[in-house]
Amino acid sequence: MVTQLAEIESPALIVDLDVMEANLAAMSALTRAHGIDLWPNMKGHKIPVLAWRQLRAGAAGITCQKLAEAEVMVDAGIADVLVAVQVIGASKVDRLLRLARRARLITVVDSLDGAQAISDAFARNGQVIEAFLEVDIGYHRCGVSGADAPGLARKLAQLPGLKLVGVMGYEGHLYDLKGKAAVRSAAQRCYDMLVGVSASVQGAGLEAVRVSVGASAGVDAAVEVKGITEVRAGSYLMNDRAQIAMGATDTSGCAATVLATVISVPEATRAVIDAGAKALTPTTIPGVAGYGAIAGHDDAVLERLSDEHGMIATTSANRFSVGDRVHVVPNSHTVVFNQFAEAYLVRKGMVEAILPVAARGMMQ
Repeated sequence: MVTQLAEIESPALIVDLDVMEANLAAMSALTRAHGIDLWPNMKGHKIPVLAWRQLRAGAAGITCQKLAEAEVMVDAGIADVLVAVQVIGASKVDRLLRLARRARLITVVDSLDGAQAISDAFARNGQVIEAFLEVDIGYHRCGVSGADAPGLARKLAQLPGLKLVGVMGYEGHLYDLKGKAAVRSAAQRCYDMLVGVSASVQGAGLEAVRVSVGASAGVDAAVEVKGITEVRAGSYLMNDRAQIAMGATDTSGCAATVLATVISVPEATRAVIDAGAKALTPTTIPGVAGYGAIAGHDDAVLERLSDEHGMIATTSANRFSVGDRVHVVPNSHTVVFNQFAEAYLVRKGMVEAILPVAARGMMQ
């Protein structure tokens, strides 16, 4: 049984409990102080035990990005789940129906066709499911336009198996920005738009008062916008280089790292570690070099990845030696958690728990 950080073989997924708990407390306090409900997204860590910790810290429910992920969380006893993806296809609608018998589910729709299929299935079985209407607030992924939202909302309100409870949006384009000021300004525009859409929907006589937004980096702005009722932030618990680039945190706020070992130092300014693309992620960040930062080494960056190797570039000669162990702050922790079967929860060098990443690979 591994009891100390020094005993863990690399590569391994490490969670610093002191940092994670500070992140958890800060977000819980912020949303609670502003009367905003927190529905944290599970796609980041995918671990039911951590979901329960978020709920016990005051979250109103959880958000899952995939139906299979929601099934894992409900199996763990979690009762309030938002499935924040369009559920399309007869077999998936049937799974949604069956899961709704075991938990209080909310679904997301952005088309009459998609909503109709869900409504028909639920109505046939004497059930009703709550739903958000997703609105495109600038990311240009899913979501109906703000102009079309009131008309679609009126049609959704007529469906017998569906109860429209509000509107939601995802401000994923914030990830293309750099710095807190730029992120906050763009987030403010998104949130003002969504609140305006909500007012139009309610002005059409619909009691759909909930307004849900998503990105951790935008929460500081979201809690100050009158009309937003909830946030689905997820990255705040672990953080990563993307959150650093957006000004949401710094390296000290990054709870999740990949432990790796230096296995070769071919040149004075290059070191090779035993963690590559299969342990990390080829995700890049606009304006930020490399695929990860090396904690404690400000002049080093994970410059290249192959499947099982990572190549560190450093401006300081002889900075690394064979056998050194390093912690890599990944560009995206959400991908990294999907790479590992388990996470080591560590406090001051001691392993307090080894948790299975239970929703790993749950993409359907």
